[in-house]
Amino acid sequence: MPDLIEVLESFNRKERFFLIAQALGQEDGAGEPAFTLHPKFRKELEQKIGIEVPIDAFVAMDYHLDWLQAGLTLAHTIQDEVFDFSNDGEVIKGTQEDVDLLVAFREGEQCHLVLVEAKAYSGWTNDQMISKSNRLRQIFGDGGTKNRDVIPHFCLIGPKPEKLKTETFPEWMKPGGALLCLDLRLPNTNRRKVERYDKVGDLYQRFRITGG
Repeated sequence: MPDLIEVLESFNRKERFFLIAQALGQEDGAGEPAFTLHPKFRKELEQKIGIEVPIDAFVAMDYHLDWLQAGLTLAHTIQDEVFDFSNDGEVIKGTQEDVDLLVAFREGEQCHLVLVEAKAYSGWTNDQMISKSNRLRQIFGDGGTKNRDVIPHFCLIGPKPEKLKTETFPEWMKPGGALLCLDLRLPNTNRRKVERYDKVGDLYQRFRITGG
């Protein structure tokens, strides 16, 4: 059967990924575009999930959940090439729903998938996270054991999710009953934002610049 990490990498086709990799000179040993986790971030992630993350872990950004589902399906088939599957249960949604950062690596016979969601200056919304948690339950199951030899992890990075309702989240997303959270390091200086107001019909008549 195909290797899961190789399959996941084959779906990674975001222009932003290739642009950032090229702009920052990020590449693997073969000279291909690739992200490498910074040692400090890697250690922070290790402390949260309780598993050592290797230096050469596969890293992708804005990774579509459709790609994740398709990759898991393809990696667990005995065929070398598969062109179509039955979409039973509508596991492929045809949407842009994604995970901000995907980290994948092997530990013996098992493959760990770390899904990281980020927020900086905005907060977490229940509508968005409930939708995503429902999708992740469909992909990994409530206990995270739907796909053999795959162990999923979920982590937030950003502001503390004080008002986030997690009662319906799959158990594997909240080990010990709580979501795993990392601090996102932001600049010390304030960042400006544009606010629209004075709406007439469907049009905003004015805007203001705040912050700075």
